Amino acid sequence: MKTNNLPYITIIGIGLIIALVGFLTSQLTDNYDAENWTYIGLWISELTGFFMLLLNGTFIKSKYFRILKGVIAIIIIGALFRILHWEYNRLIMTIGFIGIMLTYFFSFLNKTIKKRLDYLKLVWVIVAYTNAIFTYLHIIGDEYQVLSSAIMWLAIIDYMKTEREKRRLFD
Repeated sequence: MKTNNLPYITIIGIGLIIALVGFLTSQLTDNYDAENWTYIGLWISELTGFFMLLLNGTFIKSKYFRILKGVIAIIIIGALFRILHWEYNRLIMTIGFIGIMLTYFFSFLNKTIKKRLDYLKLVWVIVAYTNAIFTYLHIIGDEYQVLSSAIMWLAIIDYMKTEREKRRLFD
C-alpha cells in the first residue's frame, strides 16, 4: 500500500529550509548556536524520509516486522536495565541492535526482486546499527553517524527519483 507522499515531502522540504537557514546564520553571524538549527533541520528531514521509506515499503507487511517488534522490546528492556544500573545492559542492547540487523538482512534475502533502493536500505541498516553498537560501547565517537546519514539521503533521493519517473511521487 502506497501512502500519500506529499506530507512527507513537505516536511522534508521544511526541514531542509530550517537546516539551510541555520547554516547560513551560523556562517554569516557570530551566533554559533545557529548551527544547531542545521542539525535539527537535517534530523527532521532524515527522520521524515525514513518514515516515508518505511511506510511505502513492503517490510511492514512481512513476518519480519513482527520479529522486529520483539527485537525492539529487547532493546527497551536493555534500556531499562541501563536506567536501573543493572548488569548486562550493554549485552542486552547489543543483542537487540544485532537482532535488528539480522532481521532486516533475512528480510532482504527473502525478497525475490531486489532493486537499488533495497540494497541502499540494507547498507543503511548495517552501517547505522553497527555505528550504534560501536558508539554505545564507546569504541567510536558520534562523528561517524554522518556515514549512515549520507546513505539514508541516497535512499531517500533514489526513492523520490524512482517514484517521480513512475509519476507516483505525489499520488
